Amino acid sequence: MAELIKLDPARDAGMLNGIIASTYPIWNEGLSADSYARWNTVQSKTPWGAAHLRRVALVENGVVLASAKWYDIDTRFDGKPLRILGIGAVFTPESQRGRGRAPQLITEMMATAEREGYGAAVLFSEIDAPYYERLGFTVIPRETLTLDVIQKKGAPASLVRAGNETDLKRLAELHDTSDAFARLSPRRTADSIQFAVQKRRTLSALAPLGARATEFWVSEEGNHAVAYVLMSRGAAGNLADGPDTMWLDACGDRDPTGARVGAILQVLLAREPAETPPPLVAWLPDHWLPPQVRIASRAPAADIMMIRSLGPAPLPTLHGSEVIWWKADSF
Repeated sequence: MAELIKLDPARDAGMLNGIIASTYPIWNEGLSADSYARWNTVQSKTPWGAAHLRRVALVENGVVLASAKWYDIDTRFDGKPLRILGIGAVFTPESQRGRGRAPQLITEMMATAEREGYGAAVLFSEIDAPYYERLGFTVIPRETLTLDVIQKKGAPASLVRAGNETDLKRLAELHDTSDAFARLSPRRTADSIQFAVQKRRTLSALAPLGARATEFWVSEEGNHAVAYVLMSRGAAGNLADGPDTMWLDACGDRDPTGARVGAILQVLLAREPAETPPPLVAWLPDHWLPPQVRIASRAPAADIMMIRSLGPAPLPTLHGSEVIWWKADSF
């Protein structure tokens, strides 16, 4: 009989290596096989990854029938803590396809999570929503926005520098202001921000030379970071749409209008005033737009965000305007 196993790197190294090798052709992000394995290892060894990210597998007689990533996500819903199961990288080996293994795995994950006190499950679908709607998930509508940053005449006055580890605690505190209006948002900590930065920096470092770039900048006032942006640029894949597209993966601002984030973007554009900047795209929360930024176009997000309640208290229908879920929060 098949059972759900939370894989342990020391005990289940063979299974984990097999899963990494099997998923490489789908989610390799342009990396070599060795670099793809290293990228996954680095994520799991960050402080946040070690505590909140596991591989799970549906196993029968030592054979992996299906596998996925299990994310343990602390969120706030209507101002109260809500523990969410994030389901990512659902994969069925070729020999097991057509037997309902993936739905069985997801169902087992949700049942286990419900017993452990999780209140909801979230996933991002790259396929049609009806597949997951049959498992009880509903869509949270999302848009990908293309942004125009309004250029200022003369040199921007904001002090912008590269972000570092010492900034992380203060950056997490910024989200108490910038995320306050949302009904649902991940609870951002120094470790979770560090995970998002490290995930992208490692991907850029392991990619072929010049294929990807990651930028992490903060605005500083009185020797303290008061806003930040995390941006990535690279080849087609989960983290960017092409070599000429820059994602605003995440940001935070002490100013609820986002004016300091807008100022950072102006400073970054002013570095190369003679060059045409790449298109800047983002998942911005509704009703939040820095005054220095305009929305040039909108399109439905390619990754469909879906949620399902776990436990006896069902969640109400959620709209994009009620949710803050940055690109860096996706999985």
